[in-house]
Amino acid sequence: MRKFCLFILLLCTFSVQGETLIAQNFEKNIPHFEDGVDYFSYRVPINIENRKDKKIIIQSFFAYDCRICSQAQDVLSLYAQIHPHTIYLEKHPVATEEAKYSANVYFSLQALDRDDLADLLLFEAEKDTHSTLLNLTNLLQWGARNGIPDQQFLEFLQSEQVAKKTEEAIYLTDKYGVFTIPFVVIDGKYVLTQSTLYNDDYAFAVLDFLVDRVEQERMMSGENK
Repeated sequence: MRKFCLFILLLCTFSVQGETLIAQNFEKNIPHFEDGVDYFSYRVPINIENRKDKKIIIQSFFAYDCRICSQAQDVLSLYAQIHPHTIYLEKHPVATEEAKYSANVYFSLQALDRDDLADLLLFEAEKDTHSTLLNLTNLLQWGARNGIPDQQFLEFLQSEQVAKKTEEAIYLTDKYGVFTIPFVVIDGKYVLTQSTLYNDDYAFAVLDFLVDRVEQERMMSGENK
């Protein structure tokens, strides 16, 4: 009887040790990313209205004079395509009272129903000649080559409709404290910058980590019910 009890005791000990080892190995396989290194957190989260479909909002702030923004946009667009039921991607041109170029151009192209050119112009920034498009004459010529008459493009650039949207962009740039570009905000709480977005695999891993965290936070607060 004593031998049988000893056998059961040893069996339980090995079982507990085995479960502990499995748990430790599992934790080792979970990527760990550090706040202030791989991503940043707002001290006070930005209050944003959750979508009715519960998708997590990722906001991408960019500028047309940013050479690396197109790469970041590629990473984010692909991530949103891979997770269509979880992620909603928003694009926001950075704007200040002294720098309205990106917002004016972006909203003009949107108003002209040329979202394709709004994205294409971002990729032009990778080229050595990207700075020439900061000149109005060159920009209008670029638009004409892509099917937008000069005068029509100019009218939208100077329109009240675009000016109003640019003011909203200035407000958002200030609200989110955009201090560099690209600047990516996840659920109004976490921020990614160039140091994370330069590599697809790295960026995807950090995004997965933060999206999982947001989902856990929502679950604990009851937001996903």
